[in-house]
Amino acid sequence: MKMKKALTVFSGLLLTASLAACGGSQDTSKQSNSTSSNAEVMNIKLGHVTNDQSAIHKGSLKFKELVEEKSDGKMTVEVIPGGQLGSEKDLIESTQIGTIQITIPSAAVLSNFVPKASVLTLPYVINGKNEREKYKTFVELAKTDAYKEIGTQAETVNLVAFPEAVWWVGDRHLTTAENPVKKPEDMKGLKVRTPDAKAHTEPFRIMDANVTPMNIAEVYMSLKTGTIEAQENSINQIYTNKFYEVQKYVNLTGHMTQNELPVVSKQWFDSLNDAQKKIITEAMNESGEYMSELQLTANEEELEILIENGMEVVEVDIEAFKKATADTYKSFEDQVGKDYYEKIIAAQK
Repeated sequence: MKMKKALTVFSGLLLTASLAACGGSQDTSKQSNSTSSNAEVMNIKLGHVTNDQSAIHKGSLKFKELVEEKSDGKMTVEVIPGGQLGSEKDLIESTQIGTIQITIPSAAVLSNFVPKASVLTLPYVINGKNEREKYKTFVELAKTDAYKEIGTQAETVNLVAFPEAVWWVGDRHLTTAENPVKKPEDMKGLKVRTPDAKAHTEPFRIMDANVTPMNIAEVYMSLKTGTIEAQENSINQIYTNKFYEVQKYVNLTGHMTQNELPVVSKQWFDSLNDAQKKIITEAMNESGEYMSELQLTANEEELEILIENGMEVVEVDIEAFKKATADTYKSFEDQVGKDYYEKIIAAQK
């Protein structure tokens, strides 16, 4: 009797162990499937240097939304703003080696890696009487073979550009404290701050200004103390940096048209299938349109705010400024290649 009872208990233990083993096997299977499912989701990092209120950041969030929607959640995008991952130069280098997949630098900074991009920073290179006209011109220019040479050159340094993805920032203008600037002769001897890049400094040096390259973080106090008398920037930067507190005139020189040129890691992009490449390309183009409209509208609205804050808008002799800076491109021929400037000009006709 005792033997029978012992056998019954033993059988029960075996059954329990067997059920537990089956249960554990089922849990492991579920966990394995979950891990496998997670592994199928592609995580993409996009880093940029502007703050989380900028049109560039809002455009980046639109890109994220579009990629995730078009891929049914199989591709996700992490947007990292504000230079958290480094400067524009750092972000381009990180993209080259694949630490991040995407960044959105200015043409001026990208030109350190892709020399032909510097043609887009030259004075009055984009045709148009105002920003909206120039934006339309740029959209059409981006479809031309001449413009696409920038993308071809980008691939030689492990980057993929999107020629038709236009991310518009807008014209840069000169602000002054004491006197308006209406013609190139008014620039002579003017102590003006520019970013520390040849594309920014060269046109002003040609017009005999006293150029002082300087980090933007130092500009407000330098204007306030009189270390410099003037600076050049987009309307958005003039407004957000509160230069209206230390400058009197917005001189609408429009000497440079600033555009961002999104680039991705070539090694990463080449690893994508055709459907994934199409998703990234379409999303970059569509989010560029969204961002550009935001920026165009902001530039118009913020100019009005500058006026409300006491700044005076000065209409300059644009033709005289064009003539004065017409030879600037010659300083960049070694960088962009002989005749490339002329090809970009001709592509707009």
